[in-house]
Amino acid sequence: MSRIEGIVRLFFGKKESCSEAEIKQKRQRGVILTAGAAAVSKVFMTLIPLITVRITLDYLGIELYGLWNAATSFFAMFSFADLGLGSGLQTELSRAATFGDGEVNRKIITSVYVMMAGVAFLMSVFWGLAYSFVDWPAVLNVQDGEGAQMAGCVLFVIVVPTIINIPASLIQRTQLALQEGYRYHLWQCAGSCLGLLLVLLVAKINLGPVVMIGAVSSVTVVTAILNSFVYYGFQQPGLRPSLRFFDSQISKRLLQTGLAFFVLSVLTALSLSLDNYLVGKAAGMDAVTPYALQYKIAGMISTVTLMLSTPMWTANGEALSRGDYDWVKKATRKVVWISLLFSASASVGCLLFAKPVLDILSGGAVAVSYGTLLGMCLMQVLLSFTSPFFMVLNGAKIIRFQVVMYLVFAAVSLPLKIFLAEMLGPAAIAWTGAVFYLFFITVPTFLRARKVFL
Repeated sequence: MSRIEGIVRLFFGKKESCSEAEIKQKRQRGVILTAGAAAVSKVFMTLIPLITVRITLDYLGIELYGLWNAATSFFAMFSFADLGLGSGLQTELSRAATFGDGEVNRKIITSVYVMMAGVAFLMSVFWGLAYSFVDWPAVLNVQDGEGAQMAGCVLFVIVVPTIINIPASLIQRTQLALQEGYRYHLWQCAGSCLGLLLVLLVAKINLGPVVMIGAVSSVTVVTAILNSFVYYGFQQPGLRPSLRFFDSQISKRLLQTGLAFFVLSVLTALSLSLDNYLVGKAAGMDAVTPYALQYKIAGMISTVTLMLSTPMWTANGEALSRGDYDWVKKATRKVVWISLLFSASASVGCLLFAKPVLDILSGGAVAVSYGTLLGMCLMQVLLSFTSPFFMVLNGAKIIRFQVVMYLVFAAVSLPLKIFLAEMLGPAAIAWTGAVFYLFFITVPTFLRARKVFL
């Protein structure tokens, strides 16, 4: 019975104060719990969509399903709408929480929520104006049929939850900063189950395509709001945002840190996420599908290792604030070796089983290019090795260094990818990215992170 009570207190109770002797144990437990919960959440978020895709596709039809995905992709730019403030909150709060000053922590959380609410308000005004004047069917290339008639309604039920989620999603950053990321990931699992139930309910009652799309689009923000209500209402009421805790000086500091993360996020996206576009530009659209499918297989490697390293961000921030450099060094070394061994082993498995997996995904229409896949796997190993060192730099607030690295990497690698791909084919894009990532990102990051340990 006592064990059950302990589990209940761990996930649903208030965080109790602890002595210095327990700090390292709590830090280690936070990393392990968050990584484990992230893995479970990933399973839910991978398997459940396989069920809902078939149901929603049959219910909506090819045209409306395509409109839904096109609109979602078009408004993916909203992921940058937080101006990096979420990352700023995670970094600043993880360091401030070290000293146990609840009022300062509350000021940090409140200040970010106020700024993000302001961003959401401006986005809603902009969206309200654009909704009335923009020809959305033309923008989404649906000029006739049911898609053209419903384009406005579909966009409305997609964009409104997305805007509300700008401040609501800060609960994730707060829990990660306080080494309670496992709470967020467990709520993600609950959200995945809720999404499945809503899809089945809407299809059963036949509430219509707009309700179906709106229900699925709202799951993320509903889950975030419920998580926030439970967390700030019962688990950590002392951190509940309140306007009387808004602090202009803290806001300026958070904005400076956030904007640095914002620039870094944009540069990272530009330098690492344009390969499919570059393949199409250099080799034609027929080459994009084989490249994209192979990357979908290889990309799972760094997805898994990222779940291991991400909890280290806030753990490092807290440890560095205490001057516990030895813990950061040892913990980083462990995560690096685990990530390296996993990524290397998974790369071998990827090369061995790529053909049968591609046959399943494409019905035998796509052949394996082992030269391309090998370059992709090398990139995944480099990403897995480098990520734990990024968590050290993030925890130490060394952001400008990362911005400069990615700026140089993007400026050099992107033109060369296009130039070499036109001569050597799509494989050149994968290999160019991996080789330049090694010299411009991996090596400098490793050397800079080592300085933090010393």
